[in-house]
Amino acid sequence: MSDTAVILMAYGSPERVADVPAYYADIRGGRPIAPENLEDLVARYRSLGIEDSNPLNAITEATRAALQDELGLPVLTGMKHWAPRIADAVDAALAGGARRLVGLVLAPHYSRLSIGGYRKLLDEAADGRVEILFVDSWHDEPGFVAFLADRVRDTDAHVVFTAHSLPARILDEGDPYRDQ
Repeated sequence: MSDTAVILMAYGSPERVADVPAYYADIRGGRPIAPENLEDLVARYRSLGIEDSNPLNAITEATRAALQDELGLPVLTGMKHWAPRIADAVDAALAGGARRLVGLVLAPHYSRLSIGGYRKLLDEAADGRVEILFVDSWHDEPGFVAFLADRVRDTDAHVVFTAHSLPARILDEGDPYRDQ
């Protein structure tokens, strides 16, 4: 293994419908789950047709493999709310001889609540054992912007931008999420 490894991080997603209760419990961090909310989430996953396998996890793996091929460096997946966990990816990278980790989240924007949380998990897992370089955001990287533009240029596609809301106090603190 190279002395540098990339930890590619994503939110995580249950592999099958039967995993949704455990996944939701992880997201809730021990806070109570209203039965109707769990039923709604199970129904949403079921409507995606993931009784036995989830295409989101396959897409994440394909992204990981393509990035590894492109970079010529080991790229390990670490999930915030599912397996493999960020800590598992860090342990595997260190076991393979990595002395430097590059943290990259599969979300191009920065928010202290989202990307900042990934950074915290990565730092905790590394526990000072290795140098960490972290990509805070890549929403305006020219290659990314060009890729997106090329996907819709000369088509009849309509582009819709969506975003999760953040608490007003986070935005009042200057969090860049809304602008990115």
